[in-house]
Amino acid sequence: MNKKLEASDFNVNRMEIEPRWLLCMNCVRGGGNCECIKNYRIAELYKKIDDNPELHLTLVGSFDEIGARTERFYTQTPAERRKDLDVLQRLGLAYGDTRSARDLFYRSTQNIKSLEGICRYPDNPYGKWPECELADGEFYIKGNKQLRYAQNPEQMEAMKVPSCQALAETDRIVIRIHHLLCITCFAGRGNNTVPLKEDNLMEAWMKFRENPDIPVTLVEGPGECCICPPCHSYIPERGICVAGCHLRDRKKDLDTFVALGLSPGDTLTARELYKRIGERIPHAKIICGYDTDNSYEWTSCGGTKNDAFEQGLAINLEYLK
Repeated sequence: MNKKLEASDFNVNRMEIEPRWLLCMNCVRGGGNCECIKNYRIAELYKKIDDNPELHLTLVGSFDEIGARTERFYTQTPAERRKDLDVLQRLGLAYGDTRSARDLFYRSTQNIKSLEGICRYPDNPYGKWPECELADGEFYIKGNKQLRYAQNPEQMEAMKVPSCQALAETDRIVIRIHHLLCITCFAGRGNNTVPLKEDNLMEAWMKFRENPDIPVTLVEGPGECCICPPCHSYIPERGICVAGCHLRDRKKDLDTFVALGLSPGDTLTARELYKRIGERIPHAKIICGYDTDNSYEWTSCGGTKNDAFEQGLAINLEYLK
């Protein structure tokens, strides 16, 4: 196995940014320019991120994670400090937190729809704090959008065709274990005969139905999995998933191994696996849902909010009995 498969590049692919710069970069994307954008070379910074959305961005500023002053305190204005704290609060993050550039831009699209209250201030008894010349938000709104996916539609199709061909010809399936549950949800949906562009769930399900005794080797993570290659968030060169839900998916893999009494590398037939799933994971929420969705990374899967899993499990148990 390639030892670099799924390996982190944190130590060689990381940079520090001040939180408010996320807003400035969106203004740049929308065609705006101002003194702070020039002073902090925001356009150059955005170019690095646009070229490499997998950059790990560490949020830094005037304070550490408990509010003690850092050296940056003495180089920032009060308005800059306030903007940074506003952005952190809206994104649910703290100084020192590190997220991928793609993740941070996604958060800003979801949680900071305009510059009101951050770069544009209301009048107060002591006068007005200085506002950015772009504070009306025209350029920010134009530029406030997600970064590109890891794979565009053409790249997804280029991965879909050979990976489906390999699935059709193989006599052994290699799959990350929680995707057995995803296949179950797929089987329980109304249009389960239509293949998806972003994965190979239908193709694997058809393979199981054609040959319930096919050996299935269970893995942890996307690097060797037959389902993942066409995904818009999959990077083939590294065998990793860069979707915002991927920590959650890592936990799903390990929780499914525990629930089924198995370990990475184990091989069972599709029939045996779905018998165990029927006995030990009768509902999707056991693995894929939480009592409290406490952050963006740890939100319950959409499959826990309907009965697709239960419907699909009944179908699979009938096919694979």
